[in-house]
Amino acid sequence: MLEVKNLYKGYGKIPVLKDISLTVTPGEIHGLIGENSAGKTTLIKCVAGIYKADQGAITYDGKAIYDNPEVKEHVGYVADYNEYIAGYSVTRIVHMYECFYEKFNKPKFNEYNKIFKLPVDRKISSLSKGQKMRLSFMLEISKEPDYLILDEPTSGLDPVAKAKFFELLISEVEERNIGVLISSHNLDGLERICDSVTMMHKGKVERQLSMEDMKGELTRLNAVFEGGASKKVYELPQILKISNVGSIYTLIVKDYDEKFAGELRKNGASFVEEMEISLEELFVVLEESREKNSPNTMQPNSSKE
Repeated sequence: MLEVKNLYKGYGKIPVLKDISLTVTPGEIHGLIGENSAGKTTLIKCVAGIYKADQGAITYDGKAIYDNPEVKEHVGYVADYNEYIAGYSVTRIVHMYECFYEKFNKPKFNEYNKIFKLPVDRKISSLSKGQKMRLSFMLEISKEPDYLILDEPTSGLDPVAKAKFFELLISEVEERNIGVLISSHNLDGLERICDSVTMMHKGKVERQLSMEDMKGELTRLNAVFEGGASKKVYELPQILKISNVGSIYTLIVKDYDEKFAGELRKNGASFVEEMEISLEELFVVLEESREKNSPNTMQPNSSKE
């Protein structure tokens, strides 16, 4: 099990990570989300053993990773920006990994490359950002790690490559029972693959829930107000966001129940339908509510979707 306990990391007197704790178990994909500058990349680099924590502990199956080559043998890390020796070809990089990592599985790399189609004789310097990202993923997964740490792994990938990436990642987790910690702004992708999510804000853990419970925090409703929604509807404290196209209104609501649906009908709704909220929509609404610093009030807003 990957465990982060009470982690603190700062640069000089500036704190970046404050009392971070999380766990990733074998067979689990754990998502890490948050706004830019929330501290996600710093946390990822600490977990990968690149940065040393100022306080707290990071362990893999009870062993610390920092300055521990034995543990790093079992951990794969794909950075948000990957650079290798520019003058080396892909083939030469693969050979280097074979020399460095005893468990490196070259046949697996070759099988993956039938999908990602990297030109193996080309120099690294000639590869695009997306090609370097594919290379990094294939190299790290071919190490056959017990844990895989991924920082924006779909950056630079086209839609087809993204779909293949997520498919292969899920397959690897199912076949080898590896634990995965993945940070990404691609919330739609995370929603499809993650078992649990940690939401960060300004260096702290704000929420840490299973994917199901995370999405259960808010509810998306479609409601029809044929004469338009009244001011009383906008003032209902459960509503965090409201928008409309004609008479059809979309509401993001906290603490939704049938009593609230009754309130909407009482105030003119002829139809109320509960919809599943996406992780991305949930994240955006929570961010907007935080910025307003008043999540329990809602001003009339005639914005269209």
